[in-house]
Amino acid sequence: MVAKKLGNSLAVEWVAAKDETVASATTKAKGLLQKQGYKKRKLQDLHTQATTSLSSGHLIIIKTKYKTKIGNARTSYGCGFSDNSSAEAERLAVKNLRSYSWGWKPEFGYELHARHNY
Repeated sequence: MVAKKLGNSLAVEWVAAKDETVASATTKAKGLLQKQGYKKRKLQDLHTQATTSLSSGHLIIIKTKYKTKIGNARTSYGCGFSDNSSAEAERLAVKNLRSYSWGWKPEFGYELHARHNY
């Protein structure tokens, strides 16, 4: 779950646990963001960016900061899940980032925000 304002990512939360459903994990992640003060309001939204029903695997969350073509600062996240490898989860996180942050280019780079095995 990502808190966004005008396309800029403000915060990210995730929930993963054995026997956790996608719906309950999404609700819990949204609750964590709300406890931090992020709520749906004008120009701001809490957005489900990625989910999986894999019972075990690798989770990678990446984060990037860059400037848009018109010079606006942006923060964006990408999330990837894989039951094969952490490297595949990272590749999918980059793909997820690109699908939600159209202005991001690979040369802007990214940092590893979280890595988990579940």
